[in-house]
Amino acid sequence: MKGPTHIVGGLAAATFTMNVLSVHIQEPIIFYGAALFGAIIPDICHPRSMIGRTVPLLSNMLSKMFGHRSITHSLFFIFLIYWGLQQLEFRGSNDLQLGIIVGVISHIILDLLTPQGTKLFYPIKSNIRIPFYVKTGSILGENSVMAILLVMTIYLLVA
Repeated sequence: MKGPTHIVGGLAAATFTMNVLSVHIQEPIIFYGAALFGAIIPDICHPRSMIGRTVPLLSNMLSKMFGHRSITHSLFFIFLIYWGLQQLEFRGSNDLQLGIIVGVISHIILDLLTPQGTKLFYPIKSNIRIPFYVKTGSILGENSVMAILLVMTIYLLVA
């Protein structure tokens, strides 16, 4: 999936977390901002991604060491991010932590919807994908996913 789809996915996941799972958020602006940021973090391993172009040195290094959709698209990465964020303590840190984790998870789920999938169980090298998938960048596939996520988000916000 491309960056804009991941951003919409992060927004949808954050809205779902607040409105369907009824998770109490003290600082919604921190939570939503963190979810949007978390939704693009896994692509740090892709030098031409939105975040990869922002920090090219780190992105190139991760790309050469691990490749795309490997360590940063895995359960290991989710646990690593979770552990790192647990070290933060300030007003709103819980909302920041949850938002980033929700965003990262939404990113990985969306990439599981692509033909190549992800190395979800990294360091095991097998690619995992959901049986029904869409082609990245395709008009019917990815744009349909984005439209569904937007409709879901709007519905959850007004319901």
